[in-house]
Amino acid sequence: MSHMSRMFFSQTKLRMLGKKGEIKPDAEGYYTLVVGALNSHNNTGAYRYVADGVRELFGPGSLLHRRIANGCLRAEVNHPKRTAGMSDQQYMDRMLDIDRDNVCAHFKEIWLDENFGKDHPEYGNPSMVAIMAKVKPSEPKGNILRESLENPNENVCFSIRAMADEGFVNGKLIRILKEIVTIDFVNEGGLLVASKWDSPACEAINNDMTLQITEELLKKVMRKDNIYATESSKEAASILLTHFKPSKPPVYSGW
Repeated sequence: MSHMSRMFFSQTKLRMLGKKGEIKPDAEGYYTLVVGALNSHNNTGAYRYVADGVRELFGPGSLLHRRIANGCLRAEVNHPKRTAGMSDQQYMDRMLDIDRDNVCAHFKEIWLDENFGKDHPEYGNPSMVAIMAKVKPSEPKGNILRESLENPNENVCFSIRAMADEGFVNGKLIRILKEIVTIDFVNEGGLLVASKWDSPACEAINNDMTLQITEELLKKVMRKDNIYATESSKEAASILLTHFKPSKPPVYSGW
């Protein structure tokens, strides 16, 4: 496969578990949701997210698994934005961080449903693998998510902050997730209630949110504070160790 490694936000329309847009939390207040799909095309059919090489992201050793195991995987309201005057290092640092002042949800569990496509023939895709999650509205902005979840006429959309490899297989563009930072709660223009409840599909974000991710930039983020290790510096160090091998360093580009 000929490919170029990139960083992406993958906006995912959630399928709420309920035929009328209604869903109930468990005894601890967590909602079980489909937050993404693998072996599935995005909503425009432009590219396909594949499951090959992705399963280990949900097991020990990954950034995602570490945050879940420590009870600190949280969602923000919207993706972090690159503001005027923000350097590449500052933007990268923000991408790897979760701002507690902007948190709206906590993830208790995230797992893969390998049989989702087979169990739901209505999608016409037996190879589809669903990314499932137990999600609970959490302060300080949990009320925003809670109101959306409780409203049967409103869909809920999350978007994955992830590093991905992009390439072509048999002339078709595919993306393979490499690391997941978190999953943010995002808005969707327009409400298409009936179709959204039953459509776990992905769509790319605006192309103006791109950033060349290099080994040098990651090292700058990792070393930005010599007094104590911040969350983003730990994430940068982990990505360097895992994806930028000294013998053959690839280049990741674009959020």
